Amino acid sequence: MKRILLFMLMTVFMPFLAAAGPVKVTSGEYPPYTGENLPHGGFVNHVVSEAFNVMGYEVRIRYYPWARAFAFAREGTADAVAYVYKTERRGMEYWFSDPVTHERLVVFTKKETRVPNWVSFRDFKGLRIGATRDFSYTDEFWRLAGKGVLTLDVANSDSSNFAKLIEKRIDVFFADELVGFTILRERFAPAIGDMVKSSERAIAEHFGMIGFTKSTRGEKLRDVFNQGLRELKTTGEFQSMYGDLLEGKYNH
Repeated sequence: MKRILLFMLMTVFMPFLAAAGPVKVTSGEYPPYTGENLPHGGFVNHVVSEAFNVMGYEVRIRYYPWARAFAFAREGTADAVAYVYKTERRGMEYWFSDPVTHERLVVFTKKETRVPNWVSFRDFKGLRIGATRDFSYTDEFWRLAGKGVLTLDVANSDSSNFAKLIEKRIDVFFADELVGFTILRERFAPAIGDMVKSSERAIAEHFGMIGFTKSTRGEKLRDVFNQGLRELKTTGEFQSMYGDLLEGKYNH
């Protein structure tokens, strides 16, 4: 019965979409979730490809600097960007898929750096905070920064922020737990990476979603992707890929 329902859904969506060619997805570098040279393009892009493939669609993923990846999907040059976090602004720019990732934003510091017993971003007032350009963080984070409550030092990449952290040019850096330790392991010597610690608690949590262009085609592709994602979870394939993520199999 499940296969019959899946076939019926495909027959509804495919006539509209097939003539328009492959699903065009933009992405950037954010190992182990996305990356042109990662196995399967990283965990997220592996899920994107498999979810569309199970629904009978070809996917073409192109990699750009994140600002361009977001812009192409936002403007409709591409069908979607893999991937985005949900914010107020981006809710006006994209159709969001069902969640693909559940990520923990933790606090990275040098081991000797003392930080307050924090509850929220506001508690880091007075410290030099590294921020990565075009990263979402949270709406609260950017509101506090805009009001001058938080003192930001903005860099173009997470790797640059970790370098500044190690050099004591910033006091703290907020990053996804898996991404942070991937960078420390792959970009820095072990003795250097060992100088950094992370908080056990998360200061924020994100659900990563695929952002589809706000058009009729984008909305329909979102629905097709969501159905494919549900199929991957039903068969256990998604859970297998997530296990590979935790075991580091999407790293370089």
